[in-house]
Amino acid sequence: MNAPLILLHDEALRISHPVFKAAPAGTKAIYVWDDAYLRAAGYSLKRLVFIYETLCELPLDIVQGDAASIVTELAPSTLYVPATNNPLILQRLAVLKSLVPVQTVADEAFAVMTGSAGFRRFFHYWNKAQPSAFLHDGGLDA
Repeated sequence: MNAPLILLHDEALRISHPVFKAAPAGTKAIYVWDDAYLRAAGYSLKRLVFIYETLCELPLDIVQGDAASIVTELAPSTLYVPATNNPLILQRLAVLKSLVPVQTVADEAFAVMTGSAGFRRFFHYWNKAQPSAFLHDGGLDA
C-alpha cells in the first residue's frame, strides 16, 4: 500500500471541504474524470465546463479513466472521500470500498434546523434556515 489519497467528486469541489483537514498533511488529492459517470449524470456541456474550470483552481490532479482501476493502480493506504447522498457516486464508492479502505468525511453544516424537515416549498425551508445559514458550521460553534 502507498500513501493515503483524497478522491474528490463533483459535489465537493472546494479547498475548504473538511476532507482536506481529515486527511494527513500533504495528502495528494485527485479527481477522476470518468466519461461513463459524467454521461450517466446527464451533465450539460456548460456543467462540464464549470466542473473542469473549478478543478483547475484546486490543488489536485485530474486523471481521466475509470475510478476503480485508477484507485487500484494507486493502491492508497486510505482513500478519503467527501460524503454524499448522490446515488451515482455512492455506487462508485461501493466498488472502491471493496478495493481499499475508504474514509468518508462529512461536510460542515450549512444551517442548524430544529423541528420538522417536511418542507414542500423552498421558501418555507429558507425562512427556517436563514438565521444560521452561512455561519461557520451552520452556527453550531456559536
